[in-house]
Amino acid sequence: MTDIVDLITPTQDAVIAKLKVGVPAELGTVHQHVKQDTPPPFVMVGSIDATNEGSKGAQSESMQVELHFVTRGPSRAPLLALMGAARAALEGADLEADGVRFETPNFLGSTVSNAGPDGVTYAGVSTFEFIAEPA
Repeated sequence: MTDIVDLITPTQDAVIAKLKVGVPAELGTVHQHVKQDTPPPFVMVGSIDATNEGSKGAQSESMQVELHFVTRGPSRAPLLALMGAARAALEGADLEADGVRFETPNFLGSTVSNAGPDGVTYAGVSTFEFIAEPA
């Protein structure tokens, strides 16, 4: 069997790079980690689930990547705009990372919240899936 390659780190990095290029700054910032007291609007790469898709001796993993969104305002409109921009940036995009080959991301679905207890904070989650393999 060949050496196992970390596919999760390059997956995270490739998704962040694509979002930073494709999500307009006026809609929100892009993060791998959101520091305490970071003001919305922002999108953060959340959970990354890797599932073995390889045959004996070959490494191939199905990646499910969650994006978490937070905005504040008098309506959901800013949240929906941010989520739409992230989807446009990722769905069907060519992801790139040294030593890794990616299939293009497929949008699986989203969840959009009601306003939080403060009446102005909205959150959403979108999930994308794609295959990652050592190049």
